[in-house]
Amino acid sequence: MRFFPRTFSGQGDTFSALERFESEMGRMLDAFAVPDSSGLFDRNVTPAVDVIENQDGFRVFVDLPGVERKDLELSLAGNVLSLKGEKREEKGAQGGNLFRKETWSGCFRRTISLPDSVDPDKVKAELKDGVLSVEVGKKEALKPRLVAVEAK
Repeated sequence: MRFFPRTFSGQGDTFSALERFESEMGRMLDAFAVPDSSGLFDRNVTPAVDVIENQDGFRVFVDLPGVERKDLELSLAGNVLSLKGEKREEKGAQGGNLFRKETWSGCFRRTISLPDSVDPDKVKAELKDGVLSVEVGKKEALKPRLVAVEAK
């Protein structure tokens, strides 16, 4: 496979060589791409996660519509937050012919690595309106502190 021509006789050759290089690199990297959930058959079966850091700790938000609290298991080992659960199939869909299905069901597992500053003794979780909110505090010694500056 050759990316660049052997000679660059003019500016047009340089740009076409760069275009071929970009095309070849894109083609090679496509082999490692993860499909998004935009296609009819390309669905992501893991819940979406947002992690926000503030001065006191971390807030993790997980979209879990249709998942009940009894079907969730949340754990924190060191700085790794693990969530596993199951979204059960809706019973109403079994009574007729399914015309279109874009929602997902089944078992899922998410593992999120947080910074080493998390305090495993300061964890709270709440499931409300299909969103799991997890608050993980930071260790006191690692929290940023304001230092007073004296003027003389």
